Amino acid sequence: MRKEKFLPALVAGFSLAVLSVVPIIQLATCCLLAPLAGIFGVNLYYFQMKKDPEFRLEKSDGFQIGLLIGVISGFFESIFQTLLIFVSKDNPVHDSIILMQQYLPNINIPEIINEISREIDEKRFSALLTFTLFFNASVVNSIFATIGALLGISNIKKRIKEPFS
Repeated sequence: MRKEKFLPALVAGFSLAVLSVVPIIQLATCCLLAPLAGIFGVNLYYFQMKKDPEFRLEKSDGFQIGLLIGVISGFFESIFQTLLIFVSKDNPVHDSIILMQQYLPNINIPEIINEISREIDEKRFSALLTFTLFFNASVVNSIFATIGALLGISNIKKRIKEPFS
């Protein structure tokens, strides 16, 4: 993998992570923002590399950039969410437990979820929750950013009238 792919993926991934923690905007993260971040990252990479006469944009570039965007955005998003939980007086896990019990009164809440809620109440931090946020955001954002990156490559190749390889 070329080292030139890292900076566009970092910019797009960090931007995606910042937008993913904004309360109303975060609803559109997986279906709209992640693919747009993939398109944005591929375009940044293309504009950075198009001056090189030996450069040829490949599908694998989009795949790699999409995965990088997903992992980078997952990393920063988990940090931002953890910081928000740390500084706020809210416990989102406890709120989720209350909602689940309200709508599904006969459900048994797994003990691990209750433990995470207690840990947040006591320490304002949960390593397991942070890891879960990272893993979830990385997987989801990688999938959708890769789709967006491949669409971005297709669009670039149509604009420059180069065969899709």
